[in-house]
Amino acid sequence: MIEYEPLFPGAAMNFKAMASKLGFSLEDFIELVQLLITTSQSELLTVEKELAAGSSAGVSRAAHSIKGAAGNLGFMHMADLAREMETLANQGNTGNMDKIKKKAAALKADLDLIKKAGDKGY
Repeated sequence: MIEYEPLFPGAAMNFKAMASKLGFSLEDFIELVQLLITTSQSELLTVEKELAAGSSAGVSRAAHSIKGAAGNLGFMHMADLAREMETLANQGNTGNMDKIKKKAAALKADLDLIKKAGDKGY
C-alpha cells in the first residue's frame, strides 16, 4: 500500500497553467515533461539496482536527480518523495531500505499519472 495520496488527488493536471507559470510554451513544457518521465524512470531503475546492491550513496544520487528535475517543473509531490528518499539514503541505515522502496513505488505512481496526462495533451 502506498502511504501517499496520488499526485493531484481528485484534480486534473493542467500542463498549460504549469507551463505558463514557468514561462514555457505548452509544447516546450510537454517536451520537458517527457524528458522528466524518461530520466526519472531510468533513475528509478538505478534506485532498484542500488538498493539490491546495498548502496545508499547510489540511491541518494538517483533520488537527488529526480528531486531537482521534478521540482524545477513544479511537480512538488514527486520532488518531496525524492527528497525523502534521498534523506533516508543519506542516513545510511539499511533499515530504511523498505521505506525507500515504498517511496519509490509512490514516485512511480506519480510518474504514471504524469505520463497519462501527457499522453492526453494536458
